[in-house]
Amino acid sequence: MCATQEEAFFVPAFSVTAVDTVAAGDAFNGGLAAALVEGLSLQQSVVWGAAAGALAATKPGAQSAMCDRQTLDKFIKMVSPS
Repeated sequence: MCATQEEAFFVPAFSVTAVDTVAAGDAFNGGLAAALVEGLSLQQSVVWGAAAGALAATKPGAQSAMCDRQTLDKFIKMVSPS
């Protein structure tokens, strides 16, 4: 759930098989920040953050669980309806 003075919306979690959630929050923040810097909307940025967090939870460790941009793009494209 994300809410500002201008908008409120819900982004459902991505369904993944979690291995280790230690870095999921850090990955979420990184994905969110990267998307905002690129000029994406807040809602799309939260989607990026959720995707990055989900991907991080599928690998053990912290730094080693962070995904690269190509992996993030592929994951979002694979799970997004269109």
